[in-house]
This record gives sequence, structure tokens and C-alpha cells, in this order.
Amino acid sequence: MKKREELDRKIDSILHRQDFIAKQETYLKKAEDTFLKAAHKLHDIRQLKANELSDLVVQQLKDLQLEHARFKIQFETMEGNAHGIDKVEFMISMNAGEALKPLSQTASGGELSRLMLGLKTVFTSLMGMETVIFDEIDTGVSGKVAFAIGRKMKQLSETAQVFCVTHLAPVAACANTHYMVEKHQDEETTHTNIVYLNEQERIMELANIASGSQSEHAISSAKELYETAQGHRE
Repeated sequence: MKKREELDRKIDSILHRQDFIAKQETYLKKAEDTFLKAAHKLHDIRQLKANELSDLVVQQLKDLQLEHARFKIQFETMEGNAHGIDKVEFMISMNAGEALKPLSQTASGGELSRLMLGLKTVFTSLMGMETVIFDEIDTGVSGKVAFAIGRKMKQLSETAQVFCVTHLAPVAACANTHYMVEKHQDEETTHTNIVYLNEQERIMELANIASGSQSEHAISSAKELYETAQGHRE
């Protein structure tokens, strides 16, 4: 009986071909109108929110010592798909007088690290992410910039759990908790140990990271860095 019904439908579509095509065209036009209405509504929302997002990203970049950075969201209309009719591209300029370029074509290693941290800070909040992992996002930076990155990650940790792998003392000093990862090799195997550090051990390790030494002067500098990063001194 099922097969008979299927064949009856096929025969009917052949005998009444023009009616069938007209119905399908009507259905297609209705579906297209519904899609375009939703797509244009989504386009308007994107346009409205683009400036807000740009302002948020630029503020994050300024906090990360990129005072002259500009960020813009560029729209281009395309043939529709499941995401709408917009081709969206992030445009960025890191330095004063520099033209806006696509995100994929811009930034040095250190600048790109800060840009990604700034974007992650914004989107972690907007998307409600609970855990964020940074694997050496501070590559290519040092000094004041490294400290700014550490403080930005500490700020991010107020709303999400943050794991960070770093070799920079200013970044490590900002963390709430510090684990030291050590690799040991013998003739046959390699072992990786992860060791929790208390406050005094942290200061010793910060001295080691910063200067490769645990001299009195290095430890004194590390203690000052740690206390500044933790907010114990300005």
C-alpha cells in the first residue's frame, strides 16, 4: 500500500506537471521571502552591535599597551546561506597612521598575542565561557607589555577559570596560583612533574624565570614584582 501511494504521487506529479511546478515555485518564493526577512533583520542587528563590539575590543587593546590600535567590522553582502547574507571581516590597525587590514594579514607576533588576548577577553564574557586556556600567548613581548598581559588575564579570571602556560615572570606573578612544570630525562624515559608552589617558592621561581639566578638581588626584585602584581604595593 505504501508503494502504491508513492507511485500514485509520482503519476500525479507527471500528469499535472505544471500545477506541481507552480506549487513548488510558490513554496520556494515563500521560503525565500521568509529567509530574506530573517537575514535582513540579522544584518540590522549585526550592524547595530558592530560599533559596540569595536569599542569593547579597542578598549581591551589600549589596556594591553596598544594605544593607537583601531578595530573595525566590515560587512559585504553575499548570496545567502545558513548564517545570513553578510560576509563579515575583522579589520585591524595596530599603529598610528597604519591602514586597516584584514585580521589574517596583520600584526607581529607580540601584537597578535595581545590582539588575541583582547578578543578572547571580550568574547569570553559575551559567550559565557567558563574556562580559558592560554598557551604562551605572551610570546614576543616583555617588560611593561608582559605585565599588562598578566593583569588582563587576572581581570579575565574574575569571570572565568584561566589556565596560562608562560615563561615570563611578570605574567606568572599575576596569577592566583602557580605551578612549576619540570621535565626530567634519563637514559630511557622522560618524566614531567607539576609542582604546586607556595608564596616563598613562587618568589624563588620568579627570580629564576626573570634572571636565571636566585641571588639576593634577583630574589629581592622578584619579591617586588610579586607584591606589585598581587596588589600589595603600587
